[in-house]
Amino acid sequence: MSEGIAKHGIFDPDTIRAIQAALPAEGALDSQRKAGYYMVPEGKRLTEYEQLCGYAIHTIDAMSGTEIGDYQQKHAGGRGAYSPEGTELKSSDWFLFRDPDKRWFLPYVKNKAEEGGYTKRYLEGYSASGEIRNVAPEWLNVIDRLYGGLVFMEYGLFGAHSAATKDCPADFLKIWISMAGFDKNDAAQMVQNQRVFINKILPSFPADLTDAKDAWLTDPVYARARKTVEDLWQDTYDWAESIWSVHGVFDPIFGQFVRREFFSKIAARYGDNLTPWILSQSLTYFETAKKGTVKLMTNILPSDENVGEHNKRVITAWTEKWLPETIKSLKGFMGAYAQLPYPIEGVTDIDSVTASVRRVIADWKEDYADPLGIAVDIEALVSDVMSGYQEVK
Repeated sequence: MSEGIAKHGIFDPDTIRAIQAALPAEGALDSQRKAGYYMVPEGKRLTEYEQLCGYAIHTIDAMSGTEIGDYQQKHAGGRGAYSPEGTELKSSDWFLFRDPDKRWFLPYVKNKAEEGGYTKRYLEGYSASGEIRNVAPEWLNVIDRLYGGLVFMEYGLFGAHSAATKDCPADFLKIWISMAGFDKNDAAQMVQNQRVFINKILPSFPADLTDAKDAWLTDPVYARARKTVEDLWQDTYDWAESIWSVHGVFDPIFGQFVRREFFSKIAARYGDNLTPWILSQSLTYFETAKKGTVKLMTNILPSDENVGEHNKRVITAWTEKWLPETIKSLKGFMGAYAQLPYPIEGVTDIDSVTASVRRVIADWKEDYADPLGIAVDIEALVSDVMSGYQEVK
């Protein structure tokens, strides 16, 4: 801004003088680093990941209104494309974040191709050996309805990444968030891929999602989870809250219980070795997203020397908002045990289920709540969830 006239930062004389004054003296640059002076490396040297992913470096809180690198001039109503109003969180430098796995598009696609290859080989072997004959017919009804409901849950969580990918202010964040979102889409497709595969070797099993959709929309087991997922996707307008609510609260508790402690743990007891194998990929995606979420939300942003305490308060408030909804979702899912074909000693009894619930909540507390100093009463949460448990008859 000069003499009351708005100018692009790159043409503003004051900005040009500030840039020139900040340039190092001749000969002061690192002669061993030949490219990428436009960003500070996370380590001693810029990695290939950093050089390929750092496109349009600007920091909104320090250079608000310069419109450098914006995909549009203004949102409807006047908010800038990458304005600080996109989130309640603040940062002295949004570009401090780097994906712990240093994923960019080529290795990401390569990994997906490798997963597709060994999935194809596994399914071919499963079909050739006739393993489907080991599966209890009654369990296939659970796979059709309740397991099929995961398609809608994972796809809903995928949708929650759309606004966050668009609105977050740094290239490294955009790429990490988009890939975390596509992993959720992949998880949904893999569940349906399994169902289509079962239909090919057992035509009496339905390949369509009619029963699964009915379970997601009408079964009390999913009622609260569906509402929570809808709110995560449709009613959350802060891009950072979207990421924390999905990857910092709901998925580590509800998602991990359903995938790890229910379907993966129980399936083999009914002769189903396919479901745990398919879900192992989703569990890997969870760990990948967890590393980035913990790094950004419990390390970088809370430790910012200028605004770290503010960020802690905001993330704590988001946790207090979404944790009760997540616990209600898991409490509702406890009704799934009553839909199992028959009880399994040491797995579906109340003591075993209580231990599973406690394990998931304790993991969440250790990984997400404790680093932020958020007080969590594990036993109170476990008791709340288990009040929804219905024993298998």
